[in-house]
Amino acid sequence: MNNKAAAVTVVAAATNVVVIGWILMRGSSPIGAKRVAQAAIAGTALVGAQTIGGYIAVGNPFLLITILWSYLAITLPCVGFLLLVRRTTRARTTRLARVLASIALATVPITLYASFVEPYRLVTERADVAIAPPRAPSRPITVAVLADIQCVEVTAREHEAVRRAMEAKPDLVLLPGDFVQVGFHRLHEIAPAFRELLAPLDATLGVYCVQGDTDTRRDIEMLIEGTRVRLLDDQVITLERDGLRVTLGGIGIDFDSVSARAALHDIESRPGDDDLRIVTAHRPDVVYGLSPNSRVDLVVVGHTHGGQVALPFFGPPMISSEVPRAVGWGGLHDLQGRRIYVSRGIGWEHGSAPRLRFLSPPEVSILTLR
Repeated sequence: MNNKAAAVTVVAAATNVVVIGWILMRGSSPIGAKRVAQAAIAGTALVGAQTIGGYIAVGNPFLLITILWSYLAITLPCVGFLLLVRRTTRARTTRLARVLASIALATVPITLYASFVEPYRLVTERADVAIAPPRAPSRPITVAVLADIQCVEVTAREHEAVRRAMEAKPDLVLLPGDFVQVGFHRLHEIAPAFRELLAPLDATLGVYCVQGDTDTRRDIEMLIEGTRVRLLDDQVITLERDGLRVTLGGIGIDFDSVSARAALHDIESRPGDDDLRIVTAHRPDVVYGLSPNSRVDLVVVGHTHGGQVALPFFGPPMISSEVPRAVGWGGLHDLQGRRIYVSRGIGWEHGSAPRLRFLSPPEVSILTLR
């Protein structure tokens, strides 16, 4: 979280605690349903006003998430603590207020886990992708996916992700965008360490990346200089292993541009049924540029981070994509005959957003095409 967003968050949380605390604690009458309802209305109004004011001050929609997070993770537990303290000292708190206070305090372990544990709990996700007999490889093709590294500094966690990818002995490595999130003024600082991070990446069929939201083409060229990573920007190339042709399309960040649509049409309409066809892009929405029951065997993307936060039995409330939420949550899916793998990625949103992952841990993706 940047300094502006942090300042807005602190001011918002402090204001909420003071206002809601005053509504609940004022006077000597018991804190019942009426007082709780007043506090809830005031809290809703405060969050709405803070969101608008914060957006004007910072200009980033992710600040909405930050303010909501601060309300749930800071304001409510603080108010809950005050209510329980008041019960101890004055015994004027109703059972309803005590129950709500206990619920608010019970969220603290979840908040701590989501902020300090799961963002660093890197997992290796594996998926088997069945390929039709005419183009099925004689031996499996392993594809390692390192999506949304999106770091502000290169740490042991990012190196561990690369180590796991290479440990799988991949035939192909794909990096579907969002390398760093530092801004152009710091790019020169992080570039040497990032190139060192990418240096071990190697594969029989090659290592390829596409542009994401957080990097310009110029940024990527600097970050991959001297490595074996090759940038594909609305391009279709042909690779070969064991006599099997692999046609790979790399689609840039504007998946609906004229050049992107032309590249998708190219890879989809080429004659023949004996080559394996893969499309990689940053955003999952690229899949809608392909026909139902597409000739493309697999689409590999990132972008959603699995929503970063998911709810039990519901999934992520938002995924920043038009694909179904279940698809954006991550994994291998079929959308009307278009197979797509969405990686939850390695990093998380920085800038005006809080460090947060819940039920969507960061992943290194290992896909086996059989």
